[in-house]
Amino acid sequence: MLSELLDKKGSLSRQIGEAKRSGQAFEDLLDEMKQVSKQIKAIQSKEKVSRKPDSRVATEANNKPALFDLDDSQQDASCSNVVVKLVEGGHIASLWDQYVSSKPNASIYHFWAFKVVVTEAFGHNAVYLAAFDAEGSICGILPAVELDSRLFGHFMVSLPFFTYGAALADNTKIERCLYTALFEQATQRKAEHVELRCVTAWPETQNDCSEKLSKVSMIRALPDSAETLWADLGTKVRAQIKKAQRYSLRIKFGKSELLDDFYHVFSVNMRDLGTPVYSKQFFARLIESELKEKMHIGIVYCDAKPVACCFLMGHQKMMEIPWASALQSANHMNVNMYMYWEVLKKTLQEGHRFFDFGRSSVDGSTYRFKKQWGAQAHQLYWYYWLPEDTVMPELNPNNPKYQLLISVWKKLPVWFTQLIGPPIVKYLP
Repeated sequence: MLSELLDKKGSLSRQIGEAKRSGQAFEDLLDEMKQVSKQIKAIQSKEKVSRKPDSRVATEANNKPALFDLDDSQQDASCSNVVVKLVEGGHIASLWDQYVSSKPNASIYHFWAFKVVVTEAFGHNAVYLAAFDAEGSICGILPAVELDSRLFGHFMVSLPFFTYGAALADNTKIERCLYTALFEQATQRKAEHVELRCVTAWPETQNDCSEKLSKVSMIRALPDSAETLWADLGTKVRAQIKKAQRYSLRIKFGKSELLDDFYHVFSVNMRDLGTPVYSKQFFARLIESELKEKMHIGIVYCDAKPVACCFLMGHQKMMEIPWASALQSANHMNVNMYMYWEVLKKTLQEGHRFFDFGRSSVDGSTYRFKKQWGAQAHQLYWYYWLPEDTVMPELNPNNPKYQLLISVWKKLPVWFTQLIGPPIVKYLP
């Protein structure tokens, strides 16, 4: 029933758009969409009351990274005398980072360095909000980025290009103040929607946004040694790693000196997937940022030729692999299995307790790949502020309207995708 109503709302939205462009009357269509919207909200409200945790995304407390922890005792705290301000930089950058460093549940993406990277590499406007208490100290932050293009629309995301973002605050009341301020910014800037990438569910009392639960983070709690990890892996996984070890593969970890090899493999793989590639400048800014000590590039070589690559970020006892690629011509060597095993060993050597394989759709191919390594699913809660009578955005490869573009993209020369891909993908969050 819900899926049918969502489809109907999407169809009505498109009809209204067509009517507006052609100068035809659309009031009746608008009234019908309002009624459909009310039915959708009624069904979603009932589902939230009755929703039970999915056993596939349930995790025990001792296997949960600090990033996913929520201090329930702070939910009813006050936000009186709190002032929210739009901040630009200067001395506030160091105060911002001090606050992020004080929060065990902060992600690496909350640091100010990511504002610098995104604005300089993509040219986007950053909307960074800070909440100040009566003494003038920061008590909450909310980083967001404004994306505006003719092709994909005008919207704001906290944060685009990465899995995590949203508000970080002393209590949920201050979080709400920050979100309210961001929605006001969106209204002033005439944004079509705001996307918030949260790792915990909002309290029912403040959840007046649309919610999407289609993604999970796949995270593996790690033992004390590589020997124990090897024993914990299933026989099938060990067999695939052993097969890869029979080839002349070697992995090298480094920084900027490996960027060219990384970008070559990454660009080829993105082309083969039909996905526009980020600019090399984006990765260069990351690996040369103030957080460069937390970042690593890994390259797998076969007879001196780069055949697989990964980009790693470490923070709060957790190593994350936001980007990884392998050449299709190297698949017969199980090069991906070799790379992930070597990356897990490096993660242990650096003293991390968790490894974040990245986000996936439950039961999708990447989900199954990560699950075989012992990764557990952690639910992601993405919330959307939408103006009246607008539908939830679907800027993803599964959207049918992008399928033709994807099939064409796969046939383009790699050098050409490196040229035209960055101006496109910088607007895809």
